[in-house]
Amino acid sequence: VISLGKGHKNSDVKILQEFLITENYGKAAQALARVGATSYFGVLTRAALAEFQAKVGIKPAWGNFGPITRAYLSENYN
Repeated sequence: VISLGKGHKNSDVKILQEFLITENYGKAAQALARVGATSYFGVLTRAALAEFQAKVGIKPAWGNFGPITRAYLSENYN
């Protein structure tokens, strides 16, 4: 499994975006929902992911999808 960050464009990003839209953790997630899951990891995706990370206590909440966030999701979302 690869890490995801700004500039990536693939189906994994789309899945992450759909998850963030569903979780709806803040203004960036709401803005992402208005745009929709585009498969492109840009500014909105990063901001929505950072909101989610901050809300659930993932540190640092920088909006990158790597091992820490992946482990959190594996433990809390089956």
